[in-house]
Amino acid sequence: MVKLIIRDDDVSYFTCPNDLREVYAAEEFNGFPISFAAIPMVMDISTKAACPETKGNTVPQWIGKNNPLVDYLSNLASHGLADILLHGITHSYKVDDGKRLAEMQWRDEPDLEDKICEYRSRMSQLFAYPVSVFVAPSNKISRYGIRAIAANGMNYSGIIPITFDRDVSFRSVYNYVRRWWSRWFVGLPYPGVMDYGDHREMNACTLQGYDYLVKMYCYCEKHGYPMAVNVHYWHLRDHPSELQELIRFVAFAREQGAVPAKLSDVLK
Repeated sequence: MVKLIIRDDDVSYFTCPNDLREVYAAEEFNGFPISFAAIPMVMDISTKAACPETKGNTVPQWIGKNNPLVDYLSNLASHGLADILLHGITHSYKVDDGKRLAEMQWRDEPDLEDKICEYRSRMSQLFAYPVSVFVAPSNKISRYGIRAIAANGMNYSGIIPITFDRDVSFRSVYNYVRRWWSRWFVGLPYPGVMDYGDHREMNACTLQGYDYLVKMYCYCEKHGYPMAVNVHYWHLRDHPSELQELIRFVAFAREQGAVPAKLSDVLK
């Protein structure tokens, strides 16, 4: 039995609830909770936006000002059909010496731990939902950022890279070996939950097509791992063929006995 998760990134002040309704309107998503990674104060201060809605937005926009979106997500969450995750603070990118850096790569402020605490609390109150998982924009984060997340008692959706950006410990080395053994010998990112002692982490695989998702599912089923798929509602909205690939996979997984799950629950 595979616990199956869909992690949908980039929900923000600019998100139209109807886009979410339409993306997840298929019968295959009926009763399926979506783990929405939401941006508290979205803005874009780089030369290239991550998603089309935020392009050119240089003023932070609080997600709470989008009342229809808040009502929609809060209602879903109250019925067990949405999981709310913290997706950075502003999701803004910076260009340093020609290199584009994701938010949790360049954020090294002394008060980062306090900022995460503040926006976790504000988001929890806004949606009347206990936010407990952090998702880094572009899935990239520094060792300093991981420490700030752990200090707030949060878990993380992501995976340790080859550069080993985690504090060195027996558990982190063990997780590193497991992660790269899976990549080198299986050809897949390690999908299971990794325990670091002060927090837990779980990767979400990308939407690389139906065959790839089925391969990942079969690997998870064989070894008793959960499986998370990372998508972006705006990309699925603008690329219907990829949405159909996801729908096809979800239908397959549910036929195989997969149990729809929330990321926050799996990481507890």
